[in-house]
Amino acid sequence: MALVAVAAVAVRTVAADARGCANDLRVSVAAAPDIEPVVREVASRWSRTNPKVDGDCVDVQVHAAEPADVANLLSVQAGGTINVAADTGAAVPTPSDADIPAVWIPDSSAWITRMEGVNRDAFEGDSRSLAASPVVFAVPEGLAGSLLPAGTTKLGAQEIGAVLGTLAKGGVKLAAVEPRRNTAGLVGATALKNAVVTSPADLVKMVGAYRAVEVAPTQRELLDRYAENEIAPMSEQGLAGYDRTGPSVPLVAVPLNPSVTLDYPYIKVAGKSRATAQAADLFEAALTADGNRDVYSRAGFRAPDGSTGPGFPAGHGISPLTVPPQPFADGATISEILGYWTATKSPSRVLTLVDVTNSMTKPFILNSGVQTARIDVLRQTALDGLKLFTDDSELGLWAFASGHQELAPVAVLDGAQRARLAAALSKGVAASDECGLYESVLAAYKTLRDGYRAGRSNTVVVFTDGRNSKPGMSLDDFETQLELATDPTRPVRVVLLGIGPDVDQNELNAIAQRTGGRAFSVQDPRQIGTIFLQALLRPGS
Repeated sequence: MALVAVAAVAVRTVAADARGCANDLRVSVAAAPDIEPVVREVASRWSRTNPKVDGDCVDVQVHAAEPADVANLLSVQAGGTINVAADTGAAVPTPSDADIPAVWIPDSSAWITRMEGVNRDAFEGDSRSLAASPVVFAVPEGLAGSLLPAGTTKLGAQEIGAVLGTLAKGGVKLAAVEPRRNTAGLVGATALKNAVVTSPADLVKMVGAYRAVEVAPTQRELLDRYAENEIAPMSEQGLAGYDRTGPSVPLVAVPLNPSVTLDYPYIKVAGKSRATAQAADLFEAALTADGNRDVYSRAGFRAPDGSTGPGFPAGHGISPLTVPPQPFADGATISEILGYWTATKSPSRVLTLVDVTNSMTKPFILNSGVQTARIDVLRQTALDGLKLFTDDSELGLWAFASGHQELAPVAVLDGAQRARLAAALSKGVAASDECGLYESVLAAYKTLRDGYRAGRSNTVVVFTDGRNSKPGMSLDDFETQLELATDPTRPVRVVLLGIGPDVDQNELNAIAQRTGGRAFSVQDPRQIGTIFLQALLRPGS
């Protein structure tokens, strides 16, 4: 209660004036940059009506703020983190109550979903949509005819697949605002994944497609550097605003199928005074009043139901017809795409442990009917896996049987390191049936923890076809030692791939769960490459 009382005092200042108010009640509103001018104009209109709460005059202070920056601020305040591609090299100071807005208007409910994943108590009450703007693909005028299949009016998975083929041939690039910071970019990444991945085996294609995307930090910067040979997902409103500036190459909007809309939710941030919350409710009523809809329409926004009004800038592929709202707020989809994108675009730090006990010479029966040694299947998978990592990733390799041996130190994946790893993978198996799985994983975990790199997926990947058989350390002992070694500020996960029928899957699951990793059972050699890729592309899942 003391914190609320302090906050209430902080927003009330003595200011007796002709309005008949003893105090001003300031309400800070952080609005996404694209809708901020609309919110500011409505606030100006509303302030002229001299609104009051308990006799105090309401002073709404609107400022433009990227949703990613507000989300990061709220996350730090809650003692958590959110994946907004922020600079993790410098510590972010805990914000004061005055730094936290009373109201947040991001571009999409996706931000509320993401924030509630960090802090379930971040907001007070339910959100309400102020406006809608479908996400479209912006195509430079003159390129639409050559890029899109004949008769295309919307882009579904099939059409996007065809466009990707055209892009690869014609040198036209796909651009996007960083999906971790921008909902339209995130929607675009989702559409791209759905177009490319029809089965788990297609995840490799997705890696290539994501890495080919030209990324900008904000929509403004994307538009400022827009080239005649780039297409990009963005809001319909943003595209219309760009075309109104009279660019030499206007943009044409191509809607997505199915449609996805930005819904601009109005949400109160928890922890403010009762009077501030009441004032925020009054301002919400003003923003949603029919008498202010003209401000939204002239700025290129649709009503929350997807309809348009007088002054709406139709044309260039933007239809005046109603587009039913489809907000992007499914938490599972958001988490999946962010995980794929982050792992694909960001450098990793991985230490791979390869089981080289005698049992690795046992055969796998391939789909062709040919038998091959388990170690050979593993080698090929590991070699294929090298192609999935960015050049600035760091990889190392250990072999383990009764003990463990470093074959290649964790180092930047330049040409020399790739060659070093490929050569190390060609080594044979050890003359041992004893498997020191526990002590090897524990040593690898500590190695990555001690050399932890912020902003990277720090991961131990284990290939094994058996179970721990070395005496001296039980599973309980291992879990105790792992708990003692854990540093919450340096999270390291362990991903385990159990190959063949001799694996103790319960053992692997127990190890993975202790680190927030995952354990996979590989019974078919055709699965191993896909599972390996899934393990690497889903950090923290």
